[in-house]
Amino acid sequence: MLGEFVPRDVAATLAERGRGLSQRLVDFSPDTVKASYNRRPFLVSHHLDQHPAFRLSSLFSLCRRLPPSEVKYRVGVIPDTADFDSSYARFSKGLSLDDVLDRFEQSKAYICIYNPERDPAYRPILEGILSEVAAAINECDPVITWYSTYVFISTQDSVTPYHMDREMNFLLQVRGTKRVALWDPADDEVMSPADKDRLLSMFGSKRATYSPAFESKAMTYELRPGIGVHHPFIAPHRVTTGPELSVSLAFTFRTQKSDKLTSAHAFNHLLRRCGWLPAEVGHSPLADGIKVVASKAAQMPISLLQKAWRARRMAT
Repeated sequence: MLGEFVPRDVAATLAERGRGLSQRLVDFSPDTVKASYNRRPFLVSHHLDQHPAFRLSSLFSLCRRLPPSEVKYRVGVIPDTADFDSSYARFSKGLSLDDVLDRFEQSKAYICIYNPERDPAYRPILEGILSEVAAAINECDPVITWYSTYVFISTQDSVTPYHMDREMNFLLQVRGTKRVALWDPADDEVMSPADKDRLLSMFGSKRATYSPAFESKAMTYELRPGIGVHHPFIAPHRVTTGPELSVSLAFTFRTQKSDKLTSAHAFNHLLRRCGWLPAEVGHSPLADGIKVVASKAAQMPISLLQKAWRARRMAT
């Protein structure tokens, strides 16, 4: 799994460390976080646009020293309805990373740097942001269990197709502009209960797809350097850049609460595969708690079933 698990002893001190920082890179409004975190998107301000580590030359150097598996890219014009998971393979046109970096703007390129926190120069910066996030959400969602970061570098009019992730996110704009469209994951038309169960399951984790009928329900945010937006847990989104080169950082994370929701959804999906129609996650805390326990108890057999299911898919 990509990203970094946060040990319990570290998680217990993160919020205190964040409160003790003399200089912060992200400015959180306590009232806004309390009212909106994980309920609806909201804007935050930050100072990454002033940090030398996020200059284009520094980021291109990071691309060249990271393992190839940690830097993915696309080139050309990508339709906004393209499948997100297959887009890197479909739109790379056989170019090498060096080709893309050397002719970045001419290629209309898009680069995603995975897990820059694994680089010694970037780790202290991103661990600092981790502690700031922990301090900001501590009252409403304590104990961060995992985090992962991504740097997006893209030329003008680039599109990140509609998709949803399996965690929370703060998308922080560093250079250029972006238009972020977000949808409410609690809207059953956008994501049905079965869609959410499947997304968070161990069996393929297929994302729900876009429909033009969703467009009128989009919540749109215009980002510029120093401005970011919060993505609630599993919120669908689509991102387009403006008329200039764009750089942004996505800070994604999970907590004990989101881990429990994930386990409950995963168990629901297993029940659906067995022909049951389980109660939706979120309707009953007691039922959700039972599903979390049952999911953990079934983890090993589910893992074995997953391997068998994948082997069967490959065989057919």
